[in-house]
Amino acid sequence: MKKNLLMIIAMFIATGLSAQFYAGVKLGYGFGAQKTDIGFTQTDNSQENIWGSMGQGFTPGLKVGFFFNDNIGIEMQMNYFMGATITAADVNMTGYTNSTTAQSSQFRLIPALVYKTDLGLYGRFGMVLPVTGKTIVEKTEVTDMGGGVTVTEEAIQEFKGSFSMGFAGAIGYEFEISDALMFFGEFEYIGLNIKGNTSTVTQYNVNGADQLAAMTTYQKETTFVDALDATSNNGAYNNTPDMAVARDVMRSSTGYSSFRINVGVSMYF
Repeated sequence: MKKNLLMIIAMFIATGLSAQFYAGVKLGYGFGAQKTDIGFTQTDNSQENIWGSMGQGFTPGLKVGFFFNDNIGIEMQMNYFMGATITAADVNMTGYTNSTTAQSSQFRLIPALVYKTDLGLYGRFGMVLPVTGKTIVEKTEVTDMGGGVTVTEEAIQEFKGSFSMGFAGAIGYEFEISDALMFFGEFEYIGLNIKGNTSTVTQYNVNGADQLAAMTTYQKETTFVDALDATSNNGAYNNTPDMAVARDVMRSSTGYSSFRINVGVSMYF
Protein backbone atom coordinates (compact mmCIF):
# COMPACT_ATOMS: atom_id res chain seq x y z
CA MET A 1 0.00 0.00 0.00
CA LYS A 2 2.80 2.37 0.95
CA LYS A 3 4.61 1.53 -2.28
CA ASN A 4 1.52 2.33 -4.40
CA LEU A 5 1.01 5.62 -2.59
CA LEU A 6 4.61 6.61 -3.25
CA MET A 7 4.20 5.80 -6.94
CA ILE A 8 1.05 7.98 -7.17
CA ILE A 9 2.84 10.87 -5.43
CA ALA A 10 5.78 10.49 -7.80
CA MET A 11 3.45 10.62 -10.80
CA PHE A 12 1.84 13.83 -9.57
CA ILE A 13 5.26 15.39 -8.95
CA ALA A 14 6.42 14.43 -12.44
CA THR A 15 3.27 15.87 -13.98
CA GLY A 16 3.67 19.06 -11.99
CA LEU A 17 7.25 19.46 -13.12
CA SER A 18 6.27 19.25 -16.79
CA ALA A 19 3.01 21.21 -16.52
CA GLN A 20 3.15 24.59 -18.16
CA PHE A 21 0.93 27.63 -18.65
CA TYR A 22 1.14 29.63 -21.87
CA ALA A 23 -0.48 32.63 -23.51
CA GLY A 24 -0.26 33.99 -27.02
CA VAL A 25 -1.51 36.31 -29.75
CA LYS A 26 -2.33 35.43 -33.34
CA LEU A 27 -3.59 36.81 -36.63
CA GLY A 28 -5.30 34.70 -39.24
CA TYR A 29 -7.07 34.94 -42.57
CA GLY A 30 -9.72 32.53 -43.75
CA PHE A 31 -10.86 31.44 -47.20
CA GLY A 32 -14.41 30.23 -47.71
CA ALA A 33 -15.11 26.50 -47.32
CA GLN A 34 -18.28 24.49 -47.99
CA LYS A 35 -19.44 27.21 -50.34
CA THR A 36 -23.14 27.86 -50.89
CA ASP A 37 -25.09 30.28 -53.09
CA ILE A 38 -24.71 33.49 -51.09
CA GLY A 39 -25.86 35.84 -53.82
CA PHE A 40 -26.48 36.37 -57.52
CA THR A 41 -25.68 38.56 -60.50
CA GLN A 42 -28.29 39.46 -63.11
CA THR A 43 -28.55 41.32 -66.40
CA ASP A 44 -31.33 41.58 -68.99
CA ASN A 45 -30.09 38.37 -70.57
CA SER A 46 -28.68 36.24 -67.78
CA GLN A 47 -28.64 35.34 -64.09
CA GLU A 48 -25.84 33.59 -62.22
CA ASN A 49 -25.28 32.39 -58.66
CA ILE A 50 -22.44 33.74 -56.51
CA TRP A 51 -20.88 30.90 -54.55
CA GLY A 52 -18.97 31.53 -51.34
CA SER A 53 -18.93 31.54 -47.55
CA MET A 54 -19.46 34.31 -45.04
CA GLY A 55 -16.49 32.84 -43.14
CA GLN A 56 -13.94 34.63 -45.31
CA GLY A 57 -11.97 37.33 -43.48
CA PHE A 58 -9.41 38.26 -40.82
CA THR A 59 -9.35 36.91 -37.27
CA PRO A 60 -7.04 38.47 -34.67
CA GLY A 61 -7.10 36.71 -31.32
CA LEU A 62 -5.66 35.80 -27.96
CA LYS A 63 -5.15 32.38 -26.44
CA VAL A 64 -4.34 30.90 -23.04
CA GLY A 65 -3.56 27.28 -22.32
CA PHE A 66 -2.16 24.72 -19.96
CA PHE A 67 -0.14 21.60 -20.71
CA PHE A 68 -0.63 18.81 -18.17
CA ASN A 69 2.59 17.18 -19.35
CA ASP A 70 4.97 17.47 -22.30
CA ASN A 71 2.32 16.48 -24.83
CA ILE A 72 -1.29 17.01 -23.75
CA GLY A 73 -2.99 20.27 -22.88
CA ILE A 74 -6.11 22.40 -23.07
CA GLU A 75 -6.53 25.80 -24.67
CA MET A 76 -9.04 28.64 -24.88
CA GLN A 77 -8.95 31.12 -27.75
CA MET A 78 -10.77 34.45 -27.83
CA ASN A 79 -11.05 35.63 -31.42
CA TYR A 80 -12.66 38.58 -33.16
CA PHE A 81 -13.85 37.64 -36.63
CA MET A 82 -13.85 40.49 -39.16
CA GLY A 83 -15.60 39.12 -42.22
CA ALA A 84 -14.86 40.22 -45.76
CA THR A 85 -17.49 42.23 -47.65
CA ILE A 86 -19.52 39.77 -49.72
CA THR A 87 -21.61 40.60 -52.78
CA ALA A 88 -25.18 39.39 -52.20
CA ALA A 89 -26.73 40.96 -55.31
CA ASP A 90 -25.33 42.66 -58.39
CA VAL A 91 -28.19 43.48 -60.77
CA ASN A 92 -27.78 45.62 -63.88
CA MET A 93 -30.98 45.59 -65.94
CA THR A 94 -32.67 48.13 -68.17
CA GLY A 95 -34.41 50.55 -65.83
CA TYR A 96 -33.26 48.86 -62.62
CA THR A 97 -30.03 48.25 -60.68
CA ASN A 98 -29.47 46.59 -57.32
CA SER A 99 -26.17 46.51 -55.42
CA THR A 100 -26.30 44.55 -52.14
CA THR A 101 -23.36 43.64 -49.91
CA ALA A 102 -23.07 41.79 -46.58
CA GLN A 103 -20.36 41.89 -43.93
CA SER A 104 -20.22 39.95 -40.64
CA SER A 105 -18.39 40.39 -37.36
CA GLN A 106 -18.30 38.00 -34.39
CA PHE A 107 -16.60 37.50 -31.05
CA ARG A 108 -15.76 33.80 -30.79
CA LEU A 109 -14.57 31.43 -28.09
CA ILE A 110 -12.69 28.29 -29.16
CA PRO A 111 -12.09 25.75 -26.35
CA ALA A 112 -9.87 22.91 -27.51
CA LEU A 113 -7.75 19.91 -26.62
CA VAL A 114 -4.12 20.22 -27.76
CA TYR A 115 -1.58 17.50 -28.51
CA LYS A 116 2.02 18.38 -29.37
CA THR A 117 5.09 16.35 -30.22
CA ASP A 118 8.70 16.84 -29.23
CA LEU A 119 9.40 17.94 -32.82
CA GLY A 120 7.27 21.07 -32.51
CA LEU A 121 4.27 19.73 -34.43
CA TYR A 122 0.86 20.01 -32.76
CA GLY A 123 -2.82 19.43 -33.34
CA ARG A 124 -5.78 21.26 -31.84
CA PHE A 125 -9.38 20.02 -31.84
CA GLY A 126 -12.40 21.67 -30.25
CA MET A 127 -15.50 23.81 -30.71
CA VAL A 128 -16.14 27.29 -32.05
CA LEU A 129 -18.75 29.30 -30.13
CA PRO A 130 -19.88 32.67 -31.56
CA VAL A 131 -20.77 34.59 -28.38
CA THR A 132 -21.90 37.82 -30.03
CA GLY A 133 -22.06 39.00 -33.61
CA LYS A 134 -24.02 40.59 -36.41
CA THR A 135 -24.23 40.82 -40.17
CA ILE A 136 -24.78 44.19 -41.84
CA VAL A 137 -26.49 44.14 -45.23
CA GLU A 138 -26.37 47.33 -47.33
CA LYS A 139 -28.61 47.67 -50.36
CA THR A 140 -28.88 50.39 -53.04
CA GLU A 141 -31.68 50.10 -55.60
CA VAL A 142 -32.18 52.54 -58.49
CA THR A 143 -35.40 52.36 -60.49
CA ASP A 144 -35.98 54.32 -63.70
CA MET A 145 -39.58 55.52 -63.58
CA GLY A 146 -39.41 56.99 -67.09
CA GLY A 147 -39.45 60.59 -68.23
CA GLY A 148 -36.05 61.19 -66.67
CA VAL A 149 -37.31 60.34 -63.16
CA THR A 150 -35.38 57.83 -61.04
CA VAL A 151 -35.98 56.58 -57.52
CA THR A 152 -32.95 55.64 -55.40
CA GLU A 153 -33.59 53.53 -52.32
CA GLU A 154 -30.80 52.95 -49.79
CA ALA A 155 -31.26 50.57 -46.87
CA ILE A 156 -29.11 49.07 -44.12
CA GLN A 157 -30.33 45.96 -42.29
CA GLU A 158 -28.72 44.34 -39.24
CA PHE A 159 -29.06 40.56 -38.81
CA LYS A 160 -28.40 38.62 -35.60
CA GLY A 161 -28.12 34.85 -35.36
CA SER A 162 -29.27 32.19 -32.93
CA PHE A 163 -26.83 30.50 -30.56
CA SER A 164 -24.71 28.09 -32.58
CA MET A 165 -21.79 25.71 -32.14
CA GLY A 166 -19.30 24.54 -34.72
CA PHE A 167 -16.10 22.53 -35.09
CA ALA A 168 -12.57 23.97 -34.99
CA GLY A 169 -9.46 21.95 -35.75
CA ALA A 170 -5.88 22.87 -36.63
CA ILE A 171 -2.47 21.41 -37.29
CA GLY A 172 0.62 23.55 -36.81
CA TYR A 173 4.27 23.91 -36.01
CA GLU A 174 6.05 26.07 -33.45
CA PHE A 175 9.71 26.80 -33.02
CA GLU A 176 11.71 28.47 -30.31
CA ILE A 177 12.61 32.15 -30.50
CA SER A 178 13.98 32.23 -26.95
CA ASP A 179 13.71 30.07 -23.83
CA ALA A 180 10.09 31.06 -23.22
CA LEU A 181 8.96 32.60 -26.54
CA MET A 182 7.71 30.48 -29.45
CA PHE A 183 6.60 31.40 -32.96
CA PHE A 184 3.83 29.29 -34.52
CA GLY A 185 2.08 28.86 -37.82
CA GLU A 186 -0.96 26.69 -38.42
CA PHE A 187 -3.66 25.61 -40.85
CA GLU A 188 -7.12 25.69 -39.31
CA TYR A 189 -10.56 24.51 -40.38
CA ILE A 190 -13.71 26.15 -39.03
CA GLY A 191 -17.01 24.36 -39.66
CA LEU A 192 -19.86 26.66 -38.67
CA ASN A 193 -23.45 27.38 -39.71
CA ILE A 194 -25.59 30.01 -37.99
CA LYS A 195 -29.39 30.13 -38.07
CA GLY A 196 -31.10 33.50 -38.28
CA ASN A 197 -32.72 34.96 -35.17
CA THR A 198 -33.75 38.58 -35.84
CA SER A 199 -33.16 41.44 -38.24
CA THR A 200 -33.76 45.20 -38.04
CA VAL A 201 -33.74 47.90 -40.71
CA THR A 202 -31.54 50.64 -39.26
CA GLN A 203 -31.50 53.01 -42.23
CA TYR A 204 -33.88 53.62 -45.13
CA ASN A 205 -33.56 56.58 -47.50
CA VAL A 206 -35.49 57.40 -50.68
CA ASN A 207 -33.73 59.89 -52.96
CA GLY A 208 -31.64 60.97 -49.97
CA ALA A 209 -34.61 61.58 -47.64
CA ASP A 210 -34.86 59.58 -44.41
CA GLN A 211 -37.96 57.37 -44.44
CA LEU A 212 -37.18 55.17 -41.44
CA ALA A 213 -39.55 57.01 -39.07
CA ALA A 214 -42.47 56.36 -41.45
CA MET A 215 -41.95 52.60 -41.39
CA THR A 216 -43.98 50.35 -39.10
CA THR A 217 -42.39 47.80 -36.76
CA TYR A 218 -43.68 45.09 -39.10
CA GLN A 219 -41.73 46.67 -41.97
CA LYS A 220 -38.54 47.29 -39.97
CA GLU A 221 -38.16 44.21 -37.77
CA THR A 222 -38.11 40.49 -38.50
CA THR A 223 -38.24 37.44 -36.25
CA PHE A 224 -37.06 34.22 -37.90
CA VAL A 225 -39.09 31.12 -37.02
CA ASP A 226 -39.12 27.43 -37.94
CA ALA A 227 -42.83 27.28 -38.83
CA LEU A 228 -45.60 29.59 -40.05
CA ASP A 229 -49.31 29.11 -39.35
CA ALA A 230 -52.46 31.13 -38.73
CA THR A 231 -51.03 32.46 -35.45
CA SER A 232 -47.86 33.82 -37.08
CA ASN A 233 -47.46 37.55 -37.61
CA ASN A 234 -46.90 37.17 -41.31
CA GLY A 235 -50.17 37.52 -43.20
CA ALA A 236 -49.98 33.89 -44.25
CA TYR A 237 -52.93 31.52 -43.88
CA ASN A 238 -55.52 34.32 -43.85
CA ASN A 239 -53.95 35.96 -40.83
CA THR A 240 -54.04 39.76 -40.61
CA PRO A 241 -50.58 40.91 -39.44
CA ASP A 242 -50.10 43.31 -36.55
CA MET A 243 -48.11 46.24 -37.93
CA ALA A 244 -46.87 47.16 -34.44
CA VAL A 245 -45.11 43.78 -34.07
CA ALA A 246 -42.11 42.29 -35.88
CA ARG A 247 -42.86 40.17 -38.93
CA ASP A 248 -42.41 36.39 -38.70
CA VAL A 249 -40.34 34.87 -41.53
CA MET A 250 -39.14 31.32 -42.14
CA ARG A 251 -35.65 30.75 -40.75
CA SER A 252 -32.61 29.86 -42.86
CA SER A 253 -28.97 29.25 -42.03
CA THR A 254 -25.80 30.92 -43.27
CA GLY A 255 -22.46 29.18 -43.74
CA TYR A 256 -19.35 30.55 -42.01
CA SER A 257 -17.02 27.62 -42.73
CA SER A 258 -13.45 28.46 -43.71
CA PHE A 259 -9.90 27.23 -44.17
CA ARG A 260 -7.61 29.57 -42.24
CA ILE A 261 -3.90 30.34 -42.08
CA ASN A 262 -2.82 31.63 -38.65
CA VAL A 263 0.50 32.92 -37.36
CA GLY A 264 1.47 34.21 -33.93
CA VAL A 265 3.66 33.96 -30.86
CA SER A 266 3.25 32.12 -27.55
CA MET A 267 4.87 32.83 -24.19
CA TYR A 268 5.46 29.89 -21.82
CA PHE A 269 5.57 30.43 -18.07
